[in-house]
Amino acid sequence: MDIILNNYFRKFVSEQNLDTSSNEKNFEKFINYICLSSKNITNFELLSSCVGNGDDAGIDGFAVSINNRYINNLSELTSFLDTGMEFSIEFFFIQSKTSEAFSTKEIGIFGDGVADMFRPLDTTKKKMNDLIIEKYNMVQKVLQNYEYIKNIKVNLYYITPGSYVEDDNHISTKNRIIETLLLLDIFNAEDVTIHILDKAFIRKQYELTKIQNSASFQLNNKIEIPYIDGVEESYFAIMPIKEYLKIVVDDSDRIRRGIFELNVRDFAGSEDNRVNQDIVQTINSQGKESFGLLNNGITIVGKTLSKGQGIYTIKNFYIVNGCQTTNVLYENRNQITDGMWVSVKIVITQNDQIIKDIVKATNNQTEVQEIQLLSMDEYQEELESFYNTFDAYTQLYYERRDGQYRDRPDVESSKIVNPELQMKCFSSIFLSCPHIASRFVGKLQEEISKKIFVKDHKPIMYYTSSFLNYKIENAFNNELIEQPYYKFKYHIEMIISHIVWLTQKTPPSNSRKMEDHCLQLLNAINDEVQFLSLLDKAKSCVLAVVKNLNNTESNKTLSVVNELLLYSEIEWTEKDVNQATIFISQIDEYLAPFYTMGSFEGDLRYNFETNLRYLEAFISDKSTINSLLDSNFFTETRNLLDDKDRHSRKEVSNQIYKKIHNDIRETVLNKLKIAQKFMQKLSTENNYN
Repeated sequence: MDIILNNYFRKFVSEQNLDTSSNEKNFEKFINYICLSSKNITNFELLSSCVGNGDDAGIDGFAVSINNRYINNLSELTSFLDTGMEFSIEFFFIQSKTSEAFSTKEIGIFGDGVADMFRPLDTTKKKMNDLIIEKYNMVQKVLQNYEYIKNIKVNLYYITPGSYVEDDNHISTKNRIIETLLLLDIFNAEDVTIHILDKAFIRKQYELTKIQNSASFQLNNKIEIPYIDGVEESYFAIMPIKEYLKIVVDDSDRIRRGIFELNVRDFAGSEDNRVNQDIVQTINSQGKESFGLLNNGITIVGKTLSKGQGIYTIKNFYIVNGCQTTNVLYENRNQITDGMWVSVKIVITQNDQIIKDIVKATNNQTEVQEIQLLSMDEYQEELESFYNTFDAYTQLYYERRDGQYRDRPDVESSKIVNPELQMKCFSSIFLSCPHIASRFVGKLQEEISKKIFVKDHKPIMYYTSSFLNYKIENAFNNELIEQPYYKFKYHIEMIISHIVWLTQKTPPSNSRKMEDHCLQLLNAINDEVQFLSLLDKAKSCVLAVVKNLNNTESNKTLSVVNELLLYSEIEWTEKDVNQATIFISQIDEYLAPFYTMGSFEGDLRYNFETNLRYLEAFISDKSTINSLLDSNFFTETRNLLDDKDRHSRKEVSNQIYKKIHNDIRETVLNKLKIAQKFMQKLSTENNYN
């Protein structure tokens, strides 16, 4: 690894707060990050893309995007597929090597592993660890919905820090892999790409993660808009569509990441949207050169615009109106002719309020959406200000707009919180719905839209939830907690907060007491020893309730959430509560002989050993109760007993009765009371399904 690449790698490790001793695994994370974070994929989560861990089918990184959105897990994928949208699917498979060699054997193994991901399970050839199996299930879920997919692509990346020189063996291996994938009859030939890449690619991709979005283009037919206070410059322009596409499409022929972040409307697709169908028809008609007359035009806002040698360069820009037009033009770019044009309004300003006003004016939707837009913008500005000034613990940064900290080398990417992540963290801790946070964010928004980003909420609530998420992400990154628990990340956040706040009633969200409430949790998780202890308790809680961590359905249900909360209070599952209930209802019958023998000088009417066996059998098949007794309780009881001595029978009978009736029974009753109160509380609260 050359000196520049090594410096980039070390910076990445520092930015992500990774353990410096895990060099090979950190390099895999580094390559996954530089490959995927620069793509036009929203909501990318690094850790869930990392799957290399032995028996990984030659695959170190995996990602699937639907309509340019990263899909984190099977639950989120299922929720997304249930939306009824049309889908553009893209798969990314990554194999990274710290060695500088480009082994055709290793490349072939990687290709075969990728092909296995698309085969029926009984025909796969490679061993798959639990992480790969989970991703395999995601691939199969996509294939089960194949009839709803508009297009599907697969990208393979084999990357080392060496210098790549292609030879006939590499070409032959690549062609064999492509042929294998095409024989699956899933992809078109143009939708399968294999990239064998070296240090030059790694360096360029890492550099791209640090650069704010920018584009260069010609701007000939323009009218300068008269001076407006707060606006550096602005233009109305008639722009050839081919020139406009240079602004929105990057060097990889993808729509630039984050440019629609301020556009209220997401792309609605072409097949089921009448307006977009009309745009497609115009593009493909004989009258296509009248496109600009029929279209409302596009609005671009940017922070800077410079000119050199007749070429304009715009930086830190967004398409605030024209998302539908832009996406349809991109999808049909091969049909665009030189004579087609579109009207474009370009506004350059550093004033966020002006940008906000333009967004509202150009995205004038229904009354409810307008109110949501106003309230969320105002509160998110407040959150951004709070994050920027609250540094009592770790400094975190609230990113209202995608990429706004990209030009800040002092801001580590692991410390950036975007609105979607904020929603998930907040809803897990303060609304106890991690099962929804683990799924598609559209479902989450639908459920909690009136309970989050509320004007009188104390901002520290949002920081608190983000800081806990930051700590847990670091724990996963540094392997303090095993990867199979990652799908329960938001459940773990809920459990930890519940344990810390166990004896407290949640104060009103707008009260001074809420600040103290949050500080209690912040202090607990900021103490590393206490945090690790809480993390272990949360892991134990998940394992006790879920048992099979590979169960893809277990992080989706409200019943699991309720069991986790119950277990965090009394360390019992619902099954344990049932066992305890049976124990309380019947234990007096089994203890009656010992009560009599202990009260009447070892009463000889009872067979001591027979009744002891009955009691032992009754308790031993109830693991919950058995765990409250010393493991050798019955053995020691027998050793103490002289069955023919009345006094011995009396003493031992009293010991049994006191231990089980006075100690064990009372403990069980107390826990059942807590469980009963917990169930009553659940029945009166408005839980999320």
